[in-house]
Amino acid sequence: MPMRIIAGKWKSRRLAWPTGGTTRPMPDRVKEAVFSALGSYFGCPAELPALRVADVFAGGGTLGLEALSRGAASCVFFERDREAVAVLRRNLSTLAVGPEGVVVSGDAWRQLARAAQAEPFGLILLDPPYRDSDDATARGQVPRLLAALAKAPRADTLIVLHYRAAAGWVGPAPEGWDVPVQRRFGTNGVCFLERGGTR
Repeated sequence: MPMRIIAGKWKSRRLAWPTGGTTRPMPDRVKEAVFSALGSYFGCPAELPALRVADVFAGGGTLGLEALSRGAASCVFFERDREAVAVLRRNLSTLAVGPEGVVVSGDAWRQLARAAQAEPFGLILLDPPYRDSDDATARGQVPRLLAALAKAPRADTLIVLHYRAAAGWVGPAPEGWDVPVQRRFGTNGVCFLERGGTR
């Protein structure tokens, strides 16, 4: 499935996407709305500050590469699917991404929590499989990750969570977090999560 970069230094460049069906890309219209909202959030329309970014469950890397295209300083791409990692590396090569793009393969939930403790991220683009994000209770993967990240040393990390709109991420914010942005695009839900009291 061909994907594209919407804005920035690589605007309109096409990207490959894994064909095996094990990964699910964020639709372009949703991605465009997300990055527009990020530009407003950070006060730099169509751009991003020089942030350290994590693209978690990256697939072909379209979210992280969009962030780099718009000015992010670096991006760590977390992906566990072997075919997706191969496509991701090919996309990085096609765009001649240098050391600012790092691929971490393996269990993204554990790897992200460990990496965030060592060197916190300014922006985390979290697009897990729906089966992992559907459970919004304290036992779910996303709330457990949020609980771990709430202990990370950097207090101003922003998380962008993409989820199935019907999953119910519309109730009270998880403990320690605020939800300044929440949108629905058909079957797609997106919310921004920031540590409570950071703005």
